[in-house]
Amino acid sequence: MLPYSPQLESLISQFSKLPGIGRKTAEKFVFYLVKQGKQSIEDLISSLQEFEKNLNFCPHCFNLTNTAGQCRICSDKSRNQQLICVVEELHDLNVIESIGKYTGVYHVLGGQLNPLDGITADKLHFKELLERIKQEKTQEIILALNPNMQGESTAIALKRGLQPFGVKITQLARGLPMGADLEYADEVTLTNALKNREII
Repeated sequence: MLPYSPQLESLISQFSKLPGIGRKTAEKFVFYLVKQGKQSIEDLISSLQEFEKNLNFCPHCFNLTNTAGQCRICSDKSRNQQLICVVEELHDLNVIESIGKYTGVYHVLGGQLNPLDGITADKLHFKELLERIKQEKTQEIILALNPNMQGESTAIALKRGLQPFGVKITQLARGLPMGADLEYADEVTLTNALKNREII
């Protein structure tokens, strides 16, 4: 096979870095853009530049926000600020928020503990969560972590760190099967898991 130009190879390489995207799929993306023409490419570039320009993280919970200040959830006075749902990733927050049943606030860890991959507590937003609880009158922490080995390890470490604060700690009920990810849970399962959360 003849090599592609350096520009094409570079773009294929960038698409290949996306989760779940192999080289063949990356090539399809690139040649789709080529087929669509320059205007389509310019539109994509414009969208990416706009996204990058407005990419901010809430200093309170680490959710995405379009401003330099708190996100819309943290700044919403109608939300229960004493109830914090701890999630691993941004898409987990969006999954829970989409069911419209949760009225508290969030804290995004930015991943789960995985020492084999070099992801330790200092690489996640553990310390910031403890600071929030120290400064605010938090009544309950809901651990909405993925039910896999890394999620369980993360929950144990969080529970250990939270114990000195005397705050109520719960986790999603086991309507979620072991090894499943939150983003693939249906609305009924996730609603029941929130409603029937367990004290741990």
